[in-house]
Amino acid sequence: MVNQIVLALVLETAFFLFFYRFGFRIASFIGRRVCPVCFAVGSTWLSLLLLNYSGIFPINHYLIALLLSESVVGVSYLVEEFLIVHPKYNFPDYLLKFGIIIYGTASVLIFAFIRETVGIALFLPVIIFGFYALTPINRFNETVNSQSDLLKSKLKKCC
Repeated sequence: MVNQIVLALVLETAFFLFFYRFGFRIASFIGRRVCPVCFAVGSTWLSLLLLNYSGIFPINHYLIALLLSESVVGVSYLVEEFLIVHPKYNFPDYLLKFGIIIYGTASVLIFAFIRETVGIALFLPVIIFGFYALTPINRFNETVNSQSDLLKSKLKKCC
């Protein structure tokens, strides 16, 4: 078990460092701003799943479940960004956060304690929402520019 933990920590560190080296290219490629920690955690559990299911290296599914849970928390933090980028969705942010936490926790618990494949299938909407909630790069620049233009306009009208 210790070797699995060490592998997870090494992978997470490697992905984190990789992101700092190539993160801008990755964000440009997918067209969205990505959090380095989310990238490292998500890449780690995905790699561990691939290693486990390919039979290359057996990984305890509780270790993977722990990393999946970290991703649930990360996705719940994207709710505010999601509501800013997609104003047509008029949900109270606390309800959406709570819903993601409850649904994500349920899917991870099913993965850990009932059936892995069902848990992963149920976890897919969390991943999809997480990707959809990431701020598109051009939208982020537009928001910054529009806020900057608004401030300039207010300053001009001030005097």
